[in-house]
Amino acid sequence: MALKSKVCEAIVTEQTFLGCDRELCMTLTFFCVGLAFCSADLLIALISLLTFLVGLYFLRLMAKNDLRLRQVYLRQLKYRPYYKAQGNLLSVPFKKYH
Repeated sequence: MALKSKVCEAIVTEQTFLGCDRELCMTLTFFCVGLAFCSADLLIALISLLTFLVGLYFLRLMAKNDLRLRQVYLRQLKYRPYYKAQGNLLSVPFKKYH
């Protein structure tokens, strides 16, 4: 008889804020609100709002494809020196003529 164990759903599900990664969304919100309040200009506030809406759209699009994309990108930056060098289609192999 197989033993069944319950998995706490809060551990398995990803935490999101406004439908995208929490840290990226809160950072975008912080910068846009800070820019709007510090500028004290209506035009800059509208540009900040537009930047927030466009950024939120792209963050939601990124989260829909892969919610852990930020962690994957940071990890690949860490391990980049260990990747094997790869050539492109225009590279010519080195030949020795002795």
